[in-house]
Amino acid sequence: MPGSSLSPSKKIMLIAGEPSGDLQASLLLEQLQELRPQWSFFGVGGERMVRHGFERLVGVEDLALIGFAGVLRKLLFFRRLFSRMLDVLPERRPDAVILVDYPGFNLRFACRARERGYRVLYYIAPQVWAWGESRVKKLRDCVDLLVTVFPFEKEYFHNRGVNVRRVGHPLLSIVKPSVAKDEFFSRMGIPSAAKTIALLPGSRASEVDRHLPVMLAAAAILSKDNPPIVPVIARSPGVPAERIRDIAAHWGITEPLITEDIYSAVAAADLALVKSGTATVECAMLGTPFVVMYKTGKINYQIARRLIKTELIAMVNLVAGKAVVPEFIQHAATATNLAQAAGELLTNEAYRLTVIENLRRVREKLGPPGGARQAAEIVVDWLEGADDR
Repeated sequence: MPGSSLSPSKKIMLIAGEPSGDLQASLLLEQLQELRPQWSFFGVGGERMVRHGFERLVGVEDLALIGFAGVLRKLLFFRRLFSRMLDVLPERRPDAVILVDYPGFNLRFACRARERGYRVLYYIAPQVWAWGESRVKKLRDCVDLLVTVFPFEKEYFHNRGVNVRRVGHPLLSIVKPSVAKDEFFSRMGIPSAAKTIALLPGSRASEVDRHLPVMLAAAAILSKDNPPIVPVIARSPGVPAERIRDIAAHWGITEPLITEDIYSAVAAADLALVKSGTATVECAMLGTPFVVMYKTGKINYQIARRLIKTELIAMVNLVAGKAVVPEFIQHAATATNLAQAAGELLTNEAYRLTVIENLRRVREKLGPPGGARQAAEIVVDWLEGADDR
């Protein structure tokens, strides 16, 4: 266990490049502040990190791009940002660099920082097991310590010579509804006997543009074949509510139900339609059956199709080692397919219970709560010399 908080102050550069990274990094920062309140943190991050004393040099919203085409459009921006962060190293001389996910940027930065003599810890492993192993060498050569959160990752990286530790998934400590179902329904003006479907189209505006129309169309089909189903749209802070209203208006929904209380919406729902990503893990933690979808641009899809090595993409399916929830990608992500899969979850009780049980098992595999605290203790031990593994 880490020692006294009276240990010398340290400076940490921290880079988290997207909303999910901002969340994970903020949970880590919260625990590090408790253990070592005299330490200081600066770098690239979001509003959640700022709330925990982080000095933000660049905002996460500037890096939140999707896919290869988005990166190409802002290649010059990324080159300048990369150079700027490299210049910050000799200016601030941090005791360590902590990188959170975002491998396209962070793996390259890890190697350059390591070349300059800085210690590097990578938190939330890049999904190299899905994209091929070309990045494993960078992790092995450029990262002093990798901290992972999924059960199969530790053995995978250890077998490939990476110095790795695993903690329980940090979101287990925070993914819970803020209110009970009855109170959530009351707040949203939903009749108590209504069936609801939570729509989680993504944390970025461009994701919402691609996914929400398909989800709304699927919800409309479901309402024709079943008793009326009330769609509740989960809005991430980075997506303007007006943008969601405009999309809903195209489907004749003049007053869409929109909430930022995503966990309560999912927990209260009979099922969910979810964009592939962190949200699938959160839904599994809440135990609500769901259907996964993902759509991207033609160029991004063609490139990804050639690179991705796994048949499944939803993290809950990867953790389970099988398709415990249906997933529909690109051309298969149609309203008809989503509605058919969702309808099966609504009407086939035996199937529904099987999915719920499989999601419970996935949750168990993710480890006990307190992952962010475990990761913070690893960071403290690593920086103070107690962990040289």
